[in-house]
Amino acid sequence: MRSSEQRRNRNIHKIPSAYILLRGFFVGGTMDSLYGSACGAYIYDEDVLDFLVKYDNNLAGEMQILQPDCRTIINSQFLVAYRSVYDAAGTALSTDTLFRLGYDRIPKCFGLMDTSALQGIGIGAVQTVPGLSLSGKDVLTGFIDTGIDFANPLFRRADGTCRVTAIWDQTQSAYEAGGQNMSVQSGEIDTRPIFGYGREYPQELLNLAIQTEQPYQIVPSRDTDGHGTFLASVAAGNTYLDGDDIFSGVAPESDIIMVKLKQAKQRLRDFFLIPDGVACYSEADIILGVKYLINKAMELGKPLVICLGLGTSQGDHNGNLNLELYLDTVVTLPGICVVGSAGNELGAGGHFASLSTINPGNQNGISQPRTRTVRNEMEIYVEDENPGFCAEIWGRAPSLYQIVVYSPTGQRFDQLFPNRDSSGMITYLYEGTTLYAESVVVENNSGDPFILLRFEKPATGIWRIEVTENYSSFPAGYDAWLPIRQFLVGNTRFSRPDPEVILCAPANARGTITIAGYNHLDNSLYVESSRGYTRKGRIQPDFAAPAVRVAGLLAGGSGTRPLFVRRSGTSVGAALTAGAAALFLEWGIVRGNYYGMNTEVIRQILIRGARTVVDIAYPNPAWGWGVLDISRAFEVLRG
Repeated sequence: MRSSEQRRNRNIHKIPSAYILLRGFFVGGTMDSLYGSACGAYIYDEDVLDFLVKYDNNLAGEMQILQPDCRTIINSQFLVAYRSVYDAAGTALSTDTLFRLGYDRIPKCFGLMDTSALQGIGIGAVQTVPGLSLSGKDVLTGFIDTGIDFANPLFRRADGTCRVTAIWDQTQSAYEAGGQNMSVQSGEIDTRPIFGYGREYPQELLNLAIQTEQPYQIVPSRDTDGHGTFLASVAAGNTYLDGDDIFSGVAPESDIIMVKLKQAKQRLRDFFLIPDGVACYSEADIILGVKYLINKAMELGKPLVICLGLGTSQGDHNGNLNLELYLDTVVTLPGICVVGSAGNELGAGGHFASLSTINPGNQNGISQPRTRTVRNEMEIYVEDENPGFCAEIWGRAPSLYQIVVYSPTGQRFDQLFPNRDSSGMITYLYEGTTLYAESVVVENNSGDPFILLRFEKPATGIWRIEVTENYSSFPAGYDAWLPIRQFLVGNTRFSRPDPEVILCAPANARGTITIAGYNHLDNSLYVESSRGYTRKGRIQPDFAAPAVRVAGLLAGGSGTRPLFVRRSGTSVGAALTAGAAALFLEWGIVRGNYYGMNTEVIRQILIRGARTVVDIAYPNPAWGWGVLDISRAFEVLRG
């Protein structure tokens, strides 16, 4: 009989070939596809528009609509298309033209989900019990974020080598004006562009860099924000002793891989009226980041957990953004787990619901017809000097919707009709506000009716929107959302907001483990944690994790002594859960206990192990099924 050590080594190095082949089949393409894109010259050009397209094997049809200058194929369902902002006559495409190219094709804008924890999630037994002793070894923990302080001692092994497997830095252009590849080398090590842009810094180069006194001169990739470094330390930082204080990530021996996102192009920011100086990331860059992480896991033959600490309030809030649909195609694969944060939108006043009520079907033994009352009016309060914002109204098929928008002085706009796709524009005389509106009868991904409102220089005061629903027998109601709080200026909000159904994409994806936030010190809900469920009632978030004043690494150079800071936000809870997922992937795939371990399996195990901390009914829109407890989850596995 083989010893346990022999069996463990066998399981590490002999992950079944079917595991790799299965992933390759679903992900699409080979590793060479990472490096072979011809679109690099277009990606940083501010006069080129990026489109994220779900083409479902109808490539010719999408190309006829978009007429791109270049394209990057992601898999058999998704691609990124690049098209000049100017037409053949040299005229820039209008806002109305962009509307007509399709809301679903325009990449959405994502922001960062932020503004002892290990004991709170029951990690002690999992890391120390001899039969488990899990640390994330031989598991990849991936982040799509602001970068990582790779030279920090918290990301080094005991032998001094770097635990960061690779960094794809999208911000560093690998192309000159003429579009030629500027291959940068250190010795025999190439830093090649990925999908035609950015630079990939492999582990060999990172190891060379941290052996020098100036590592960032060799690998000039820094985390100037600190968000990515913090999340990586929470999920996978080393165990570190400083006197009587101890710090440890949840999976301190996992390998780390980082995608440093570039900022969205100015034209996309302008289209969605994102304020200057606010971090904003394109959905297209994020989805390519996911593709990169999965392909690197294929290359290395290691399981992968992806931590997404980003979010947006755009979309139908039912999991039908292109990023969410793409994630749904990969989370069923063995060895892949995707974790996302719920968002921090509670109290922002960014959601309006028509507040439908249904009368009981039976009263006092007498049958009563069921009726529904739908509020047909909403109000948006706008503060001084707001440069603009977008609002989205989502209805339910088969109903159709017509709107009338009244300015603070009473001027009205009602040029949209519910029987067909239509658009309109008006400049309010007294306010100096320009309003663009687009009505879509059948939105491509969701199938639901959708109205996009785009306010340029909105006047201060109350903007009133009347919504008329045309239905045959039973009104369906509607919902409306404003952008996430960091994409708004001042206290712009709905006058009568609804506190639920405010999960930030990709937290509405069917395949993503969605994490709410709570305070593990007093078992109270994090005051800003976004609540579910999805717009059509699917149970999310899955559970809550510590998200209040959690300790993590402060970015700022290599140093000899890590500096720690405390941060709050649901992305922190997502990082803790990502570390937990790495432990389950180690137990299941690396040690050979469950080769089918994937996102859904891990979700169900963690839900079954979740603790209840307040006396309320579970599941519920704030807490999901309870709070994260890794130790209890393993007890569930043990039976």
